Amino acid sequence: MSIQDKIKEELLKEINGNIDQHYDLLDQRFDLSVEQVNTLVRELNRLKEEIYKLVSNSQLS
Repeated sequence: MSIQDKIKEELLKEINGNIDQHYDLLDQRFDLSVEQVNTLVRELNRLKEEIYKLVSNSQLS
């Protein structure tokens, strides 16, 4: 694994952790229905997937 790949891996871990923190914040601060929670989780997972694709297909600056 190259240094660039290791850096990307660490960046993805940090980004995913931040997204998880946003979920926790929203879940704690708002009274969400089951449907809203499911939508939130689905959309955050979609965001994680898109960020993964972006990072995987891009070079570091």
